[in-house]
Amino acid sequence: MLTLEVELLTGAYRASLPDGSGAEWPPHPERVFSTLAQAWGDGGCDSDERAALEWLEGLEPPEIEASASVNERSAPTVFVPPNDARGTNIEAMPDRRRRQARTFRVAVPDHPVIRFHWVASPSEPVLRALSTLAHRVASLGHSASLVRASFPQTQEAPDVSRLWLPAIGGRTSLRTAYSGRLKDLEQWFAEGRAEGERPRSRKTVPYRAPAAAPAAHPAAETVFAGPSGWFVFEDAGGSRPDLIAFAHVARRLRDALMNVGPQPPAEVVSGHGPDDGPSSRPHIAIVPLASVGWEHSGGELLGFAIVLPRTVSPDDRRAVLESVAKLVRFEEDRVAATLQLTRQLSWHVERSAMPSRASLRPERWCATARIWSSATPVILDRFPEEDDPLEIARLIAASCRHIGLPEPAEIEIHKHSALTGAPSAYAGRGRGPGWTFPSGSKLADRPRRHVVLRFEAPVSGPILLGAGRYHGFGLLLPTEAHDEHSAAHA
Repeated sequence: MLTLEVELLTGAYRASLPDGSGAEWPPHPERVFSTLAQAWGDGGCDSDERAALEWLEGLEPPEIEASASVNERSAPTVFVPPNDARGTNIEAMPDRRRRQARTFRVAVPDHPVIRFHWVASPSEPVLRALSTLAHRVASLGHSASLVRASFPQTQEAPDVSRLWLPAIGGRTSLRTAYSGRLKDLEQWFAEGRAEGERPRSRKTVPYRAPAAAPAAHPAAETVFAGPSGWFVFEDAGGSRPDLIAFAHVARRLRDALMNVGPQPPAEVVSGHGPDDGPSSRPHIAIVPLASVGWEHSGGELLGFAIVLPRTVSPDDRRAVLESVAKLVRFEEDRVAATLQLTRQLSWHVERSAMPSRASLRPERWCATARIWSSATPVILDRFPEEDDPLEIARLIAASCRHIGLPEPAEIEIHKHSALTGAPSAYAGRGRGPGWTFPSGSKLADRPRRHVVLRFEAPVSGPILLGAGRYHGFGLLLPTEAHDEHSAAHA
C-alpha cells in the first residue's frame, strides 16, 4: 500500500467547494495531485518526478483516512482587490483597485492528520521521487492552509472509523485524478490561464463517509438511485425551456435515448415492457433541476438529470450508458449534447460531473431527512371522488409505499408549493401559463397537487412520487436535513 500523510499544521483546512457554497471536506484527491504537480513545477520539472506523477494519476482513487465530520468556521464576506487587475497604472495600484467579494471557507476537523491510501506498490525510483515532491509541499488548498506532507516508509494500519471509501451509491462526490491530468494542467498553464478559472475536473467518484454507529432503524430508501446513479446535464445555451414545460423535455429526451441507443430499446430506457405496455419494473427517470427552495429562487430550469433505478442489472446499466454516450459529443474538455425540442428550437446542455450550481447537485435531492416538500406537483394515480382530501392523502401514501418508503406520519396537500420559486400545481388567474404536456400525454388531464410530507423517521431520497415520477413530476426536496452534509446544501 502507498500512503501519503498530510498534517494540517494549524489544525484547519482552508479550501472551498467549486461554487463557494461551503468548505471542502475531505480534501479532494484531485486537489492533492495538483499540489504535488505544483511542487514538481516549482522544483524545475524533473523528468523522474514527472514519471512518478504520471504513475500516480493512473491509479484507482485512494481511500481517505480523515475525520468523519468537521466544524466549518464561519467567516464574514470581505472585499479585496484582485491580483490580476487591469487598466491604467493608477487603477492597478492596490489602493485604487476595485474590491471583489471573497469568502474564505475553513474546515476544522477533530484530527489534524489526513492519509491517502492507494492499493499499489511503487518502484523504488517512483517512491523516492514522490517523497521528494511531498517534502516540497507547503500548503494544501489556500496558501494559508499550511501542511506537512510525506510518504512514510513505515505505515500504521488505517483507522477504519475514519475511512472514506470509493463506493457505488456513496453520497459524497470527490474530484479525483485520472490518466492525463498532468498534461491537462500543463496545457492550462501554458495557455496563460493560471490567473483565471481553475481547470475543470474530468472525473468525480462517489465516496462513502466513515460508518457511524449503526442506527436502530436504517433510513428507508426509494427505488431510485443516489448520486452515483445520476447523469447531470446543465444549461449551455440555446432555447432553454421553462420548468412548466418539462414534460416536453422528458418526452424528447427519452425519445432521443431510445433512438440512438441499442436496438430494440432496453426496457430500463423506454419504460415499456415486452408487450409494449408500461414496464412493471423501475426504469430511468428524467428529472428537472431548477432553482427552487432558496431565499431568492425564481424557478429557472438549470438542467436535468437522468436517474437510474437503485437496483439495476449490469446489462441495463450498460444499455443506459451506451444510450447516453451516443447522445453526447466531445468538444475539447466538454461533453455536450443538443436536445431538439421542436423543428426550430433546440436546447444545448453539457454533461456535468461537478455541477456549477448547488441546485444541480444530486446530493441536494438525495439527502436523508424527515420532512420533504414537492418542487414539482405530484400527479395522482387516479381521480379522487369529489376531490376528497382524505382520499388524496391515501393516494399519496400509496405512492410512497410504491417506491419503497413508509407511509408519512403527516401529509399536507396544497395547490402551491412550500418551496420558493416552484410553480403552482395549477396556474391562477392572471398568473401566466400553467404546466403543459406533449400531445396525447396521459398525464395532462390527471389531477396534480403539491405536498409536504413528514415521516416518523428520516428517509433517504431521491423521492419521485405519483403517475408522473418518471417524467419529472412529484420531485421532492428535503426541507429538514438529517445530517450535516444535507444541512449545508438544503
